[in-house]
Amino acid sequence: MMKNKKWKEFDKLTYRCYNNIAGLDSDDTCWKHAFDLLMGIVKEERKQNPDFAKELYLLDDETDYMHDTVEWIEDCLDETDMKEEYQQLLEMCNELIENFVWSGYTGSDMKFRKSGALRMLKRTDEAVQFCNHWMNKEPENIMAGTAYVYALIDAKEYEKAKQIIEMFLDDDTECSEENEIMFIAASRYYGAAGNKKKQKELDKIIKAYDDYIDDKMMNDWLEGDDDGEYDFL
Repeated sequence: MMKNKKWKEFDKLTYRCYNNIAGLDSDDTCWKHAFDLLMGIVKEERKQNPDFAKELYLLDDETDYMHDTVEWIEDCLDETDMKEEYQQLLEMCNELIENFVWSGYTGSDMKFRKSGALRMLKRTDEAVQFCNHWMNKEPENIMAGTAYVYALIDAKEYEKAKQIIEMFLDDDTECSEENEIMFIAASRYYGAAGNKKKQKELDKIIKAYDDYIDDKMMNDWLEGDDDGEYDFL
């Protein structure tokens, strides 16, 4: 169990963060303060143990799940995004990406957030460059491909965006939990490229899949089973 007294301060700040969400505390600076404190604690712990929480998910394991750090980080990023504080979101993503090891595709959510923050900050060229590098390292990662498509749309590089879409989707591809994000990006692409007919076709497919999932979840709930696989057949 970690003995750093700053964990208590972190717990107090995160308590304030959730009070802020509930409308019981109007000071939303607690989110950034808690994030900075947590990153400082991690660096201090690594002075004693260089292997401390090398991967983000290990933060909870190595602190005996006393602080719910990983869940709080997700909430912090969501809250920062919702408040449209994109520069702060970008800085948080960069710090997390740089300070933790990401095995395989485990960093996809963080990288997707980073690319989105760059786009919202109108740093389009940086977003394109970042996503291109990410895609080159993980060419089969649909989240990398989707982020790249959005960046290319912003850059008005429509032909390249279409090429990326076609790497993951063709006319016979069915919408599923794994590829819905690319269907949504493809709809955005065809709208931006002026092909409203194709955009409507994709929107119809997406809606049919979402309706299927809604019905499936309702049926599972009525039957007392929420562990079903939601493949679109």
